[in-house]
Amino acid sequence: MALLTALTATLLLMALGAGVTLTTVTEAAIAVNHRDGMQTLYAAESGIELAISRLRATADWGSVPGRGPLVQGTPLDARTAIVVSASADPGGDPDVLVLQSSATLTSGVRRSVQVTVRRLPADASGVRAIEIFAWR
Repeated sequence: MALLTALTATLLLMALGAGVTLTTVTEAAIAVNHRDGMQTLYAAESGIELAISRLRATADWGSVPGRGPLVQGTPLDARTAIVVSASADPGGDPDVLVLQSSATLTSGVRRSVQVTVRRLPADASGVRAIEIFAWR
């Protein structure tokens, strides 16, 4: 009888250990996926910031949509590829651009961000600031 009780207790503890192990492995996989997703989203957002920085040095925004990606490659990390392209404003405003940034990790995770930016009129010193007025 003692042997049967010991075997039953051992089987219950093994089942409990297997359950805890499965839960731990699942939680670790969820954490890795979340980390990769957030890292990719932040990389896409940093691509937008890099593109805006390059737009500040561009006087003629009319030629920007036709000349290819503003940012392309792995400017931040070898694991992350970023492509930022610019499109003209659907409303025809020459001082508005729609920026689309896509970042992809080597693991296959991909995130995209679309931002609409507007170049403000020149201030007293002649500097034209850039305003973000739509982000999704």
